[in-house]
Amino acid sequence: MKIFTQILSFKSDLLVTALNGLVVIGGVFILNGIIARMHGLEVLGEFLLVKRTLSAFVGILLIGMNVGLPNYLSRNFEKAYGDNSFILYIIFTIPLTVLFVFLILWYNISGFYTNYFWVYIIFSLGVSSQFITYALYRGYMNMIGANIFQLLGTALIPIILFTNINNLYDSLFWIGSSVLILMVFGFLMRNKGISLKAINYNILQKILKYGIKRVPSFLSQFILLAGIPIYIASSQNFESIAYFNSSLSLVRLSLIFINPIGMVLLPRISNKIAKGERKNISKVLDLFFKGGIILSVIATTYCYIYAPLILKLWLGDVSNSGVSILRFAILALPFYAFSGLSRSPIDAISEKGYNSVIYGVAAISMIVLIFIGKIFEFELLTTALFSFLISHIIAGCVSAYYIQKLYNHWFLKPKLFRDIIISILGLVAINNIVCILEISLVSQFIVFNLIIILVMTTIFKKVNTGWIAEIKSELYGR
Repeated sequence: MKIFTQILSFKSDLLVTALNGLVVIGGVFILNGIIARMHGLEVLGEFLLVKRTLSAFVGILLIGMNVGLPNYLSRNFEKAYGDNSFILYIIFTIPLTVLFVFLILWYNISGFYTNYFWVYIIFSLGVSSQFITYALYRGYMNMIGANIFQLLGTALIPIILFTNINNLYDSLFWIGSSVLILMVFGFLMRNKGISLKAINYNILQKILKYGIKRVPSFLSQFILLAGIPIYIASSQNFESIAYFNSSLSLVRLSLIFINPIGMVLLPRISNKIAKGERKNISKVLDLFFKGGIILSVIATTYCYIYAPLILKLWLGDVSNSGVSILRFAILALPFYAFSGLSRSPIDAISEKGYNSVIYGVAAISMIVLIFIGKIFEFELLTTALFSFLISHIIAGCVSAYYIQKLYNHWFLKPKLFRDIIISILGLVAINNIVCILEISLVSQFIVFNLIIILVMTTIFKKVNTGWIAEIKSELYGR
């Protein structure tokens, strides 16, 4: 089908991926809301613990192929990279998945149960197959196809199955099975089957070498994303995990902006570098970094102000502890967003595993802070949230250092900080004005959103100078 092979313009790819990201995040929110309302926060917490743990480890199970495949495939669209990646998936990913699940159960990690051994394996294989299929379509620059499969695997299939199956683990099994079958079909369809004759030791070695250098990065990201929920699960109930993982989902809202840029930029930067066209890369990255930072700061302020109402409308339940967890966790969003934006450009320009250093330092800082909290007997949840925030601040700062080093460009300038301060003060001022109105909290929320949309749309349309004008120029090709 043409839709799965079509290569769009840079602007169109960004738009398609951004819209899909918005729909996917919306679908995930709907799914979490369905589980919380139908089964309660305890079941939601258990589901999110399993999902977050298995999803966070997927880069390691794929041995970095989710990054290596699009990086090499985008350079000359050589089918052999798809063939060899599929073989590596069978030879390495499947056995590693079985081993990973076995170790989780062997170490008796809270929230995982021995009698669901095969459920965890099937669900994990479904997740990893989705990642490698997405990577294949990214490599061919077919972002429409990539986004269709992401939407199906991440949102539509889970929503359909969870609304029709009452048991958590039956749902996980059928989600994993359905996604695995669909993604294998999607991979083979786009790759036009698998040719055993195309198996090449040099290509296998190249993909493995590139991926293995990034395994420490994926391991560190696993610690950063799944470490805190596992830590909380050791001595807290699943309700606290539900609140934290829900807060983490809001932090990951930045993926709406990160994914379109990162997913589209990696193959394109790799393609331009392969052709020796590096002249305008730094300028484009500078613009998108500024845009990403400003938008994440706006999102952080927005979620902080309306944390109680967001949780109430989303999960149907709210507590003071839940609001505090959300407000503390959301402070990490700008740093999480920036390190995410930096990841693809860093991988594209260098074969070295710089992202492993970035996330490794952040993960080590998280572990050290948790141990310090234990030594001084600080409250567990406070320790967990503080270590989460500090580790992501460190990841953002180290990412900024490597972007400057590799691209010889420093984007953190006084005007950017000016725009950040104006954005925060503007949101606070609008909220204070809306609060004066003698209407319900929900009505205030609606009015606040309408004003924000109007103001941001007006600014984007009317401003014709500075970085906003330059972004419009890049998007519209002017």
